[in-house]
Amino acid sequence: MTIEVQVIDTVLALCAGMFFLWAVPSYALRHEGPGKIPPLPRGRVPIRGFGLVDLLGISLFFGFYAGTWWLSSRGEETGELGEMEGLSVGLLFGLFLQGLQILLVVALLFRRVNLVEAFGLRWQRTWWQVVFAPGVVLVMWAFMVFLDGTGYNEWISSFVEGDGEQETVKLLGKSWDPLVLGLVAVVACVGAPLAEEVVFRGYIYAAVKRFTNIPFAVIFSGLLFGAVHGNLLALLPLTILGIALALAYEYTGSLWAPIAIHFCFNAATVVIQFIFKFNPELLEELEKNAGLVLLW
Repeated sequence: MTIEVQVIDTVLALCAGMFFLWAVPSYALRHEGPGKIPPLPRGRVPIRGFGLVDLLGISLFFGFYAGTWWLSSRGEETGELGEMEGLSVGLLFGLFLQGLQILLVVALLFRRVNLVEAFGLRWQRTWWQVVFAPGVVLVMWAFMVFLDGTGYNEWISSFVEGDGEQETVKLLGKSWDPLVLGLVAVVACVGAPLAEEVVFRGYIYAAVKRFTNIPFAVIFSGLLFGAVHGNLLALLPLTILGIALALAYEYTGSLWAPIAIHFCFNAATVVIQFIFKFNPELLEELEKNAGLVLLW
């Protein structure tokens, strides 16, 4: 078992312990029972309608992500990106899974929560709340450059087998099939921002906040978001990004804010990858002078 697998396993176990072995029992002891009325944590993200049934929902998503990581980290290598075969089908299946996760959230909250109001999706009221998204992305990229400048990336890379890139980034770099490249862009720039924000911020963050408080929910959702991507080099940046996304959601009360940030972050990665792909000399020059973790 590699160090990367051990670290991701540990973070996932930490998330499970934080919520299921500490937060939930503490909530039950303090607020469950005759005459006890559970308080609703304050903040702009509404949690009215969330309840005990969402412990099942959180367990389902946690089990799905942890199980997917366990299978992928302990499965056999399939060669150079699965010998580059069936990529279009695999990407379409990934897009299908993203849609399925959104539908599962809708099903879990059906008749209990008005999703438009709970997620703050009325565009007429919230369009201004997405304009700061590029600024957040610039701060994240500056943070990533800082990590590289401190030698963090080089240090972490010494524990990672291979180049440490996300699988989707590798596809952008190695495939020349227009259909594959188009599907990668759709999955990264449309599917991931919508599905992951609905699941991690819209559902998991709000449900965990219901049983704990804002700081706990922010840190928990950020750690889980970083861990489920299954990449040691990206773990810290994605955890910080996950925390920033949760804070943006809480600050604005609208899911459009983290969706916009997530879209800009992924779109910037895709655009940069395309630039490097068609201008490889730029990548060589960048590798000589600075390193960036390209991820989503």
